[in-house]
Amino acid sequence: MAREPYRSGSTLGSGRGRSLGKECAIEPFVGRVRELSTLDAAHRTSGDRRVFLVEGPAGIGKSRLLAESADRARAAGLRTIAIAATEYEQSTPRHVLATLGEQLTSDADAITGDGAQGGPVNPLAAALDNRESARWLGVRLGGTPTVLILDDVHWADRASLEVLAGLIRQLPDRVGVILAYRAGQFPPELAAAVRAPRIVVTHLTVPPLSEDEATALLPEIPPVRRARLVEAAHGNPLYLQVLAELTPTELDETLRAEGPAPTGHGHAALDRTLRAELAHLPPRERLVAQAVAVCGATADTELLCATAEVTRPELDDTVDDLARRGWLTLTGGIIDFRHPLIRTAAYRLPGPAWRAAAHGRAAEFLRGVDAPVLARARHLEHAFGGRDPLAAAELVQAAEQALTTAPATSARWIETALHRTQDPATGYPARLLLGRALLLSGAADRARDVLEPLLPHQDPSPHASDPTLGSAQADPTSAAAASAMTERGEAVLLYARCERILGRVDSARQLLTRAIEGLAPADSGSVQLELAILESQDNRDREAGARIRALYESGAVRDPAIGAAARTLRSMQQLNDLNIDTARTEYRAAEREFAGLTDTQLLDGVHAVAALGWMAYFLDDQATGLAHIERAIRVSRRRGHSFVLPELHTVHAYSLGKLGRYDDALAAAEDALETARLHGYPGIAPLAGAIKLRVLEDIAPTEEVARWWRTLDALPRPAMHWWRGVVEAALAEIAGRLPNPAGIPPATPPHPALAATELEPTFESPVPAGSRAATRPPGANGSDSATATGSTSSDIPAHARPAARAESRPHPMQAAEFAVAALGCVAQRDLETASVLVARAEEAAERLGIPGQRAAAARARAGYLCARGDFDEAGRAAEAAITYYGQAGMPIFRAQAMLLAAEIAGQRGDFTTATARIAAARAEFTAAGAHELLTAATAAQRKLAGHRGVSGPNALTEREREVAELAARGLTNKAIAEQLYLSPRTVEDHLGRILRKLGITGRAGIAHRLTELSR
Repeated sequence: MAREPYRSGSTLGSGRGRSLGKECAIEPFVGRVRELSTLDAAHRTSGDRRVFLVEGPAGIGKSRLLAESADRARAAGLRTIAIAATEYEQSTPRHVLATLGEQLTSDADAITGDGAQGGPVNPLAAALDNRESARWLGVRLGGTPTVLILDDVHWADRASLEVLAGLIRQLPDRVGVILAYRAGQFPPELAAAVRAPRIVVTHLTVPPLSEDEATALLPEIPPVRRARLVEAAHGNPLYLQVLAELTPTELDETLRAEGPAPTGHGHAALDRTLRAELAHLPPRERLVAQAVAVCGATADTELLCATAEVTRPELDDTVDDLARRGWLTLTGGIIDFRHPLIRTAAYRLPGPAWRAAAHGRAAEFLRGVDAPVLARARHLEHAFGGRDPLAAAELVQAAEQALTTAPATSARWIETALHRTQDPATGYPARLLLGRALLLSGAADRARDVLEPLLPHQDPSPHASDPTLGSAQADPTSAAAASAMTERGEAVLLYARCERILGRVDSARQLLTRAIEGLAPADSGSVQLELAILESQDNRDREAGARIRALYESGAVRDPAIGAAARTLRSMQQLNDLNIDTARTEYRAAEREFAGLTDTQLLDGVHAVAALGWMAYFLDDQATGLAHIERAIRVSRRRGHSFVLPELHTVHAYSLGKLGRYDDALAAAEDALETARLHGYPGIAPLAGAIKLRVLEDIAPTEEVARWWRTLDALPRPAMHWWRGVVEAALAEIAGRLPNPAGIPPATPPHPALAATELEPTFESPVPAGSRAATRPPGANGSDSATATGSTSSDIPAHARPAARAESRPHPMQAAEFAVAALGCVAQRDLETASVLVARAEEAAERLGIPGQRAAAARARAGYLCARGDFDEAGRAAEAAITYYGQAGMPIFRAQAMLLAAEIAGQRGDFTTATARIAAARAEFTAAGAHELLTAATAAQRKLAGHRGVSGPNALTEREREVAELAARGLTNKAIAEQLYLSPRTVEDHLGRILRKLGITGRAGIAHRLTELSR
């Protein structure tokens, strides 16, 4: 989050006059404990003449540290004088002295001694010699405990430094001096003075912020983005502030190794800080800095000389000056900027014409020394140029080499090449390469437009009319024809992938199917893999299975990446067929194969890593899946393969949510939403929005949840059936738990099965691949309510409807769906139906053998038995749920099961166990930031305390005891009334008080409770 800058103001000075005048960010002061403690010694002057030297690079926080020290000195009752030198006024003699004199002469408390009465108002501004000026300063500073702070002393003018040196040699008692300067730029004029006798010098180097300290400066930025910013800032607060103001795209452009973007917007913080300072460099230093920004990190001084148009001696002197100022570094003979932000600022200094000419000079030099084409390409891209076939050919060659590592760069180079040549012979291959590069970089819509003209004609004999085949028309069996057909097949594959990403599923399926029909089995592997992924996402299990078998038959699985992807899809097929052991075995093998891939190999199968992540999710191995997902994200981001990022971020969010890492899950969901928007992946936005909705329900106020519900409901539904089912299930379930604010239709009336209890699952039963279990809520986004099997809400009881959906097709999450339905029936007091559903949940869980599913079934049994008053068995079932959730790695659900166990223990009168369970649940909710669940735990704790205060048979009156005993024997209210000569209404009132006193919710538990408390 960007912070508003502030001017340090008079609070850093003596109360009047000029201050440090540094532009800082309004931040809480974090870290720097050791450094601040060291500077506090300046406040405890007891005869020592103390000088503190504070050193550090630009932006490291020296000025912020001095500002905090000044506040503490003033709070300690010391006169505090703080000024700062500036580079812009370095050429003005005695400028720093004049500023210091203004502060001293304007402070009446500082005017002491006879010499002050007859002199000029500010004698330091007059032409006094240095010795007299130093003596005048000593008199004015002496006598009062004072801290003198001089910031950026490396920019002080020479005359001021000489007077300051004289002052330090004769420093009065009870005066402390703090001098701050850039690393390696201590003024030589002061070197002898700080070594003078009786001067106690403390040298302090301001270190980079630790990761925790830097994190504390950006508390409102999502954790994942914040971690990236902290890493990129290298612990420098200024860099952190500037980077935080950039969009994700601008951040990538700024940090990329190939150099900053030629143009850019949104760099206001950069322009007002680093770029503004670079603009005041001497002309030759500014010129060389611009040349280094154009060339990037290099040891080639001849290249820099050619680009900057300077001689070698001029370059050497200027580079030394820039290094001394802290802008450049020289490591191992390589000249580079200290940070990518500085390079971006320097690149933005000149106008576009100078940049283009400089790139042209660099390209010409590199071509003359026969440098690699990759080194020349970036300069050719940005140089002036009209029709230039040689440059175009070089750009296409470089684009081919850069495709897998930097596809966005590759796309730019190809587009530049196409502008510089009109040769039709290179048009088709170059445009095919451009389509591939655009797709890999996440621009599916642009890639589709480029690829569409390259698709083969629908004519069954396309060779006769397709000009793209060129000389291959004469001999369809020639190598040229084979190459042309391979290119045409690749165009179809890439175009179909674009269609899938853009949500045009049927079009993609038709294209891929036709392509397979025209290919030999041995050549169809890549197309079969793409179609298998599409069919899996679209819940077409039979078709997906056929494609997976064909993929293995093609022999393409001999490629390590395709083999790992194919095994992943086969494991998912086995999971959908409920062959859990086989699915788990295949998944483990696929996981090992992906782990064995190099980063380059991973890119060939990276579009299947999301499927691996989902398999890990469904098999309760989300921690392992997370490692693969995060690696794929890192590699894809580093290599520019942006097209897979929306899917990867989405499964990342679901996995983090299941692990109870809610802050990280929200950040991953936001990354998915942002990349889906940037890269035109419409189906991902609602899928990522669904996980955000589920997390918000546990951590955010109801109003915020309702707002996001409406936002999500307004989005177009994903074209993929699987994803659409997940979105619609989330909307339906959470609509049933919201208090029906304006704009949210009621769920299937009143949707009690989905609003059963405060322990309602959120991550237990997302609709997996192959499931047909989701139902749209009525009226949501204008659709009618109907189950996936076609049944309407009129022929299925409301509280049992989720069970009907679960029965529609067996799937790996079926036990959890039966469990949710059972808890809904419990809430409706339909214990007969609940009993059936619990049994089915347990049967499904036993068949699946997945810990998370066993946990859901056990929790449903616990809730059902609690409602029946069988608290002993309910307690055992709740403990089983806690154990299974622990095995599944689902801490939030484990904590929810603990709340249920606490309720049951309270019903049994075991308040010690109940209290311990609530405390453990609260700890989990607190760690996850699940504020709404924490509120539920607090309510449960208060309810338990109320039951504990008045309960037991002794708390019942004699009449209440009679009514309780008769109710325990199974008599109805009417029978009790007749036997005790009471009205049924009076019996009902008695029973209400009895239930409250015994701490139970239904008369079914009265007999058990009376027996238990009588022991």
